[in-house]
Amino acid sequence: MLTPYKNKLNTADALHIIRRLTMSVNQDVLVKVKGKTADEAFDFFLGNAQKKPLPPAPSWLNSNHNNPYRVPADKRQAEEKAFYDKLYVQYYDLKYWCAAQLKADTDSLREKMTLFWHGHFTTRFETDHPMTAQLVYAQQNVFRKNAFGNFRTLLEKICMDGAMIIFLNGRESKKDSPNENFSRELLELYSMGIGNYTETDVKEGARVFTGFNVNVYANDTAPAALYETYLISNEHDYSPKTYFGKTISNEAKGNVFDNEIKKVVDIILSQKADAVAKFISEKIYKFFVFANPLDVNKTVVADMAKVMIDNNWEIKPVLKALFTSEFFYSDLIRGSQIKNPAENIVGITRHFDVKDDWKDWVMKTMGMELLNPPNVAGWPGYRKWMDSRTLPFTVQQMGYFMWTQTNEHMQGWIKQFDKFDDSKLLVEQILTLFFAKLPTEANIIKYQKILLSGSPDYEWPAIVKNTETSGLRLKVMFIEMIKSPNFHLN
Repeated sequence: MLTPYKNKLNTADALHIIRRLTMSVNQDVLVKVKGKTADEAFDFFLGNAQKKPLPPAPSWLNSNHNNPYRVPADKRQAEEKAFYDKLYVQYYDLKYWCAAQLKADTDSLREKMTLFWHGHFTTRFETDHPMTAQLVYAQQNVFRKNAFGNFRTLLEKICMDGAMIIFLNGRESKKDSPNENFSRELLELYSMGIGNYTETDVKEGARVFTGFNVNVYANDTAPAALYETYLISNEHDYSPKTYFGKTISNEAKGNVFDNEIKKVVDIILSQKADAVAKFISEKIYKFFVFANPLDVNKTVVADMAKVMIDNNWEIKPVLKALFTSEFFYSDLIRGSQIKNPAENIVGITRHFDVKDDWKDWVMKTMGMELLNPPNVAGWPGYRKWMDSRTLPFTVQQMGYFMWTQTNEHMQGWIKQFDKFDDSKLLVEQILTLFFAKLPTEANIIKYQKILLSGSPDYEWPAIVKNTETSGLRLKVMFIEMIKSPNFHLN
């Protein structure tokens, strides 16, 4: 089993868990976590995640969309333009809203875990059919509310999720022509991985998911509330299905969710328990520990999988076993993970003012557009975040972020640090906040020289009082820091 880490957390330990469970280091959180045991630190992040209320919803959440094709032909073009204009305004607002939640959540693992599930149960906003921001928001809240709950519950909910149904063509799946997209991804990407199922399982599963639709438009007639999933009974295949050798029977036409979908999930988790537990544990491992697909610690993943099965598919015990282990706190793990674009961009802009559309464009260009992964497999990650194209672009844009800060903001920002008028101590504290590993003496001296720009260190107390000079020098130092690989690792 994963051996518990017994030491109380020193500064390096505390920084490590903060970086892995949130998007950025907060000085106040560092003070609260340092000195705790690994158990206490994990409980701190989990407790905050469980007790804090859900963030206020975007203002447009309850607004409606009308089907532009249900208006007279002479008004259709204008109606269609108005519909898509509104759709994309709300979509971009939701992207900014999600980034804001990641930025604000400095003392819990809720938003980071929500991001993990979004990359696992992948849904793209841009599909062949209109995907409203309301549906994407609802799916995000499924992840947010169940982030560290029960995997069985999460699988059941995702089977009925409106955004998922639209994304994987569920509305086109009827008893005479079942669409296999969701049935396949449920096995290949969402539960157990390739090699653990047959094409027969995919085909039989597809029959379970026939006949479902989503009420997207306010001016359509549908037997469900707006943005809710519903079943068109005469388009569902009620005949028996043989799934992983087990019979799913609902010929009496009972509730499809209770009699078929929950049965599918139960069969997956009972017949393929080991495969599912290892698959999900490895996904968690790669996201939070080390993303190299060729260098996964199979013993650690096997231990996590056992915890998951032993705890009846509860996610929280798996996370606790991992994040309180000697392995997690080992030198091998610290500073080994390449930051994804959200961690990099959201992380730095928690401290500095950058416009939402600029942050979004940079993350998108780096390959990680929130709410819009490139395909059903999600973001590829790992070295895609730091290759010959993305790294120079990231360094350039983050340098621009810093250069556009006001000198007043830079001067005010450093006042959070103890003895900010001591140039060496100030540099050490800034590097500790942003570098993956504690700064060496050589690191501190290097960036102190950049900050002082030729001035002797005894002049810094006077320089720091000059807004223009101190602000400019801080920006130059940050731009140099951003060029360091240490800045882009966790």
